[in-house]
Amino acid sequence: MPVSYIDIPSGVRHGAKEKMAREVFDAIHEAWPIPDTRILIREWPAESVSQDGVIEDAPMRPICFLDVPPGLPVEAKRTLVQRISVAIAEACGREPEEIPLPSGSVVRTNWILTFFREYPLDRAALGDLLAMENPMVLESLSGDQ
Repeated sequence: MPVSYIDIPSGVRHGAKEKMAREVFDAIHEAWPIPDTRILIREWPAESVSQDGVIEDAPMRPICFLDVPPGLPVEAKRTLVQRISVAIAEACGREPEEIPLPSGSVVRTNWILTFFREYPLDRAALGDLLAMENPMVLESLSGDQ
């Protein structure tokens, strides 16, 4: 039931995409051990992406959307985004950059942007069952496997 949409620059090797998808799946499935985790990879050529208002001749900064049930603790979210960020950065060849801030401090980032879109179980369904009524979802979330 969890779904991830990963937007990456075009040209990422097939093997790197497979490894990324496996690592992202593992991270998501550890957080939400529900059957039927789907990962959709979308590729974008540089001329189709604007970053900071400019269409550049450079690979886009990847984006990951997670459509998932609510309630994951913050510490688990931190672990999840770290694992996803590393997997996507490796696949796309994103090296961390140091960004100086006006305060004088420095932030290190690989520019992988991740969004959580949380859906209550009464707002998702698999087949003809709402997630709140689906034993695959309920038993997976309760740990009664």
